[in-house]
Parts: sequence; structure tokens; C-alpha cells
Amino acid sequence: MKEVIVIGAGPAGMLAAGTAAEKGANVVLLEKMEKPGRKLAITGKGRCNITNLKNWEDFSPHVHPVNRYFKPAFYNFTSEDTVTFFNNIGLPTVLERGTRVYPASQRAFDVIDALKSWLERLGVRMICGCQVLEFLTEAAPTSGDQETTSCANFPVSNATASSAAPTSGALEIKASASAPINTKKAGTPTRIKAVRVRNSRGEERLLTADHFILATGGKTYPGTGSTGDGYALASALGHTIEPLFPTLTALMPVDYDRRLEGVELRNVRLDLYIEEVLRRSEEGELLFSNLGIEGPIGFRVSRQAVVALNKGQRVSLHLNLKPALTREQLMARWKRERENSLVGSGSVSVPGSGMSARNSVGAGNGSPGKNSVGPGNGSEADLLKRLRAYMPETLITPFIKYQTVSGLHPVDAMTKWVFPIASYGDWARAVVTAGGISMKEVDIRTMRSKLVENLSFAGEVLDLDADSGGYNLQIAFATGRLAGGGTSCAKNQQ
Repeated sequence: MKEVIVIGAGPAGMLAAGTAAEKGANVVLLEKMEKPGRKLAITGKGRCNITNLKNWEDFSPHVHPVNRYFKPAFYNFTSEDTVTFFNNIGLPTVLERGTRVYPASQRAFDVIDALKSWLERLGVRMICGCQVLEFLTEAAPTSGDQETTSCANFPVSNATASSAAPTSGALEIKASASAPINTKKAGTPTRIKAVRVRNSRGEERLLTADHFILATGGKTYPGTGSTGDGYALASALGHTIEPLFPTLTALMPVDYDRRLEGVELRNVRLDLYIEEVLRRSEEGELLFSNLGIEGPIGFRVSRQAVVALNKGQRVSLHLNLKPALTREQLMARWKRERENSLVGSGSVSVPGSGMSARNSVGAGNGSPGKNSVGPGNGSEADLLKRLRAYMPETLITPFIKYQTVSGLHPVDAMTKWVFPIASYGDWARAVVTAGGISMKEVDIRTMRSKLVENLSFAGEVLDLDADSGGYNLQIAFATGRLAGGGTSCAKNQQ
């Protein structure tokens, strides 16, 4: 029976482990945290958007940086296959907003529990609290050579590495007493002989297997265990790591008005400009948080914004509060409401602005007003009353501040509220890691390494990422499924 070790019990690792077990392998799943699926538990604000049912033509534009690298995995395990899989292992699902799939219970923990039960039924032995420190390698045997690495059968505990008693074929040694077993010669293929692991009590040992799958995730939300361990492990084996950066992350405006924090907007449009050129437009929900501009449409434009910021380019976001209306329609509505509610031109204070509306509102003809709210706009009280029909109360004061500085007519300010971007959220709050193990060094038909004979990859550790909306979890599930199904001891067919 083939022996397989999967490193990382996230969505990709669990799919890989279970799939290898279905193929008849004896599988051990190693996880450094106390429980599996820690990051999965917080996806979708705890609801877990499992996948997106778009077909490949509509799905692929949401995959980065090169979507064709994901195509074989997608067709091997489509979004529909993902739904069928979860339904078959006992997790009912529900379709929302056209193509997004969630657990019917709306609880991410139920996704984790379903996967754990599936793995238990298949006999996968999960060891939590067990961190992989390094791969130990040797030169891969060539034609005519005798195999030097035995594929060990090592039953282990389902609790933690510290309780796993070594059995025949499983090496248990202290790091200080071990001799290096990296016997790779220059120019020869590499084969992994063992992994060195450490349990929560600091005890170390070596575990051997026929095949290894690296599914350690990325660097985002490090408190869940995603601390980038897999990149160092892969790099030590000679793999190229494409530059890493956070994506699906907040974008922080220049001189951010903190009064915006907590404001949520629906049915708005966000346009991304890089060096004054429109690069992307997204419509939907937006959130102003303590870190800046977030929410679904903020996240969707964040990848390009982060890349541009890292290049030193100028980035700005243009917010349209009423994208369903043209400027002409909005202007006609504004004038009509003004005629119906004209109340005079008395002065009124703007809460929190530190000035009266008489002095704080632009003239509406392209230049700031002076002691007036602008031609055709009516009084300050009239302006405030009408703005309440267009935006939440909490948005009005920051909006008036922007309109004052920009000198725009209220209608133009509503359709182009400009936020120059200064920075972006770091690893602690970003959702996904961009960059990773180069896909040029991975056989995309099997997810096997092209450099190491008995190694495969799955999930976020790869240089594959996607927009929000279930796309990233589909990448994890599909690459995990493909990696778990390709764990034969036979050499890659390159």
C-alpha cells in the first residue's frame, strides 16, 4: 500500500488526503495547529462561500495571475463536482446570488466537520500540533538502480504527534543525533526520503513515505497558522517562489476620513484608476473599515491596486453612489427635488464638520462656493435634506467635506468621489496570498513537482489566487483533489 504524507489540514490538504485515501493509499495528514481548517472557519465571515458555479469561460477571468494553469484542475473537479462532493459527504448546500454556494446551515464549521468525518471514514490519520521543519532528500534512483527508500507503513495516533508511537519503518530520532541524509548529487533528480517534524512538546522525529503533498496555505491571517511555512520548504528543494503580496485586502486612502468607518454601501460602483487610467470597474457592496476601503468590490480591485502601489504608481478609487442612473438622469432628479422642496437659504450647522454648511458646501459650478451652497442648490438645510435621500446619514458629513474640497456639484461628487490610495492592508487582515510556488515548475495535469519526483502541491501555496466570491476555495478544492489523485510512486511523465 502506498504511503502518503499530506502537510497542511486546510481545504486543499483535506481534499488531497481524502482523495489519496480513496485511491487506496495509507494517508497521514499533518497539521501544526491544534485543530484543522482554522482559516476555513473564518471564510465568508464565518459562512464559507464554498464555490462559484460559473462555467470555465466565466470563472477563468477571476483567476490570477495566469488562469490556464488552473484549467486542468478545474475540469478534473468542477464547481458542480464540488457541490456534489459536499452533498454526498453529508453537507447540504444552498445557492445564493445566482452562482455562489454556501452550506445550508450558513456555518463554516459545518464544512470542516463534514470534511473531518469524511477523512475519518476513509481511515486518514490526522496529527495536529505537528509542524514540519524540513524535507530530507536523496538522489532519485535511475533506471537500473536499486530502490533505497522503503515506503513505510506507520500507523499513528489521531491526536497529536507527541502521542504517535513509532512503528516499523517510521524513524524517530533527535535532531542533534541525526546525520544528514540529503544524498542528492549535482544534476540528479531529487526524491524526498523523509520529513522532520516537531510536536507541541518540542519532540522531533522523522517520518518516511512514498509521496508527499505540500498544502500549507499562504501568509494571510497568520493567527490561523498560515505563516508561509510551505514557501521555505519548497524553496529548500529548489522551487522558485514568485513574489508574495497580500490580496483581497483593504486599500487605505490618503488622509482617510475616520468618520467613514463602519459605513456599508450597497449597489455602488468602484472604479480603479492607475496613473489616471481606468483599469477595472466593479459594482456591488462596499465597506469603509478601520483599515480603509474593503467589502466585496473593494477586494476585487485590490490585487491590481497592490501591484501598482508596489511599483510606485499612482492609484485612486472613484466611488459612484448611484451607478444605475446617468449624470443627466441624476441631475434632472436633483433639480426636480429642489423645485419641490425649496425652503430658503438660511444657515445650518453640519454635525462634526466644525463649520456651517453655508461655508462648507461647494458652489456647484466647478469652484468652491463662498458663503453660499451654490447656484441652483438651494439652502444648506435643503441640501442636507436632499442628501439624506441619496446616502446614509453617516456618509453626509464626509461627503460634504469632499464636495467642498473638490468644488464639484453634489451630483458630480456623488458620481465621482475620488479616493487617492496611500497603502494597503498587511498579512494580518488580507484574505488571500498572491504569488507562491511557480506554476512553471508544477505539472498542472497532476499537481506534481517537476523538480522533486515524489512531491505534489495544492492550494494557496501555489502561485494561483482569485477574486472573492468562492473562487479561491474552488482552487483549493480542485488542486487538492488533483494532487491527491496523482500520488503514484512512478516518476512524472514530463
